[in-house]
Amino acid sequence: MLIEKGSKLGLIAGNRTFPIHVARAARAQGYQVVAVGLKEETEPDLEKEVDVMHWVSFPQIGQVPDLLKKEGVRELILAGQIRPERLLERDHRFDDLIQQLLKWIPDRSGSSAMKLAVHYLEAQGFRVLDSGTFLKDWIPAAGPLTRRAATAEEQADISYGLPLARQISRAGIGQTIVVRRKAVVAVEGMEGTDAAIRRAGSIAGPGCVVVKACGPEHDMRFDIPVVGLETISAMEEAGAGCLAAEAKRTLFFDLPQLAAEADRRGLAIVVV
Repeated sequence: MLIEKGSKLGLIAGNRTFPIHVARAARAQGYQVVAVGLKEETEPDLEKEVDVMHWVSFPQIGQVPDLLKKEGVRELILAGQIRPERLLERDHRFDDLIQQLLKWIPDRSGSSAMKLAVHYLEAQGFRVLDSGTFLKDWIPAAGPLTRRAATAEEQADISYGLPLARQISRAGIGQTIVVRRKAVVAVEGMEGTDAAIRRAGSIAGPGCVVVKACGPEHDMRFDIPVVGLETISAMEEAGAGCLAAEAKRTLFFDLPQLAAEADRRGLAIVVV
């Protein structure tokens, strides 16, 4: 048992639906959820899915540990992205604690910032759980998720792209590359997976293959690879017919619905 049933789980929530999925799953499994949301990022609907909700502005994010301590939280999950470009804002906008912590990171990548955040939270006495802890049913083993399998040409692009995707993830650049005929068309940067897919479509046209992966020492506590319905829509817009992702290391939001939607659109999703 990760934490005692009925005990409080802290949830530090970023944007989009990831925090909502975590909150629903954790409460369904018998945990009380105490969430801290960012006014500039977090979906307001999260408040309906948790037992206790606190809101802070991004520049005051240094208040989060004290808020969770006062609620009696010891274990917590980080879920949802904070837009990486926020780290490029001028330091004077942040509270004193964050200004001091930012001096310790080697660069302003999201990966470096989140590693520091986890280290600080642990130093404050919290145990940070893998962000997919309560969503294991949506983290599949190897195999096809759709009726359509990858074609021979798509499979060749997957084999070519997978080690490259691992390299860019290890470097803290992104988790996704888009390949066509063994040529890298787009590499995910700060814009995120879906924007990278659309950019690839505008460059290479239909037939691209999306490959999502992470490095061998990737920290699943704050940056688990995620595929959602938005990614499926971006693929259709770009004419990308196939997506490959790593087995037991990729979270597919609402997996049955996502697979059904990919089938409806004639896409292939392969877990490797």
